[in-house]
Amino acid sequence: MRKWIIAACMLALAGCASWSQNKEKSELYLRMGNAFIEEGNYPNAIVALQKAQELDTTNAAVPNSMGQALFMRERYDLAEKQFRKAVAMNPKYSDARNNLARVLIEEGKYAEADKELTLVLNDLTYSGVDKAFTNYGLSKFNQKQYAAAQEAFLNVLKTKSDDCWANSYYGRAFFEEKKYAQATEALDRAIGFCQKNLIDEPHYYSALAYYRVGDKSKSIARFEEIIRYYPDGKYRDKAKGMLDLIRKGQ
Repeated sequence: MRKWIIAACMLALAGCASWSQNKEKSELYLRMGNAFIEEGNYPNAIVALQKAQELDTTNAAVPNSMGQALFMRERYDLAEKQFRKAVAMNPKYSDARNNLARVLIEEGKYAEADKELTLVLNDLTYSGVDKAFTNYGLSKFNQKQYAAAQEAFLNVLKTKSDDCWANSYYGRAFFEEKKYAQATEALDRAIGFCQKNLIDEPHYYSALAYYRVGDKSKSIARFEEIIRYYPDGKYRDKAKGMLDLIRKGQ
């Protein structure tokens, strides 16, 4: 009888050692996956994170990272499932809940996204509050609630005055409200923060805003800057089209 007890204990210890080793290996794959995400290598990130999930199904950080990699591959349906898994594993995991809200915004599920973001913003321990306000502002902007969007982006700018997207969408909200003079001021400020990251969106809307206030020379200058500074920019072709339109009308 004693031999059986000793054998059972040895098996239990071996099982614990194996479980501990798997968790350590999973953690290594998680770190590897996160490093690939930072490099923009999303296919390899997904491979590493799949291995991390196979080795440890209890770590909510793994599906959270997997969701981020899938989001960047524009597989929003799969990303949503991963973020929901992370939140189900740890309801207090505000970063995963914030990421869930971001993919819900991309899917047009704004009411649900706002509900998740309210929970995140009520978490006084969450260090990424600026990211939550950015997502909340984006949700409100997409719902054409521009005053609420501006309030959210201003909350971001209180702590991160050089944030490209908060500055850009703050200015774009003025543009959508047809407050073009205020839009030019805000978007010109955004240009200074976004240009270093080769983000041409504020440049484009600044050019449009100047056009709307009747300052064609400034508008032309902005459109020409898009073509000069952003050879692979999102708005390059639109800028060319607007330049042709303005010059034909002169």
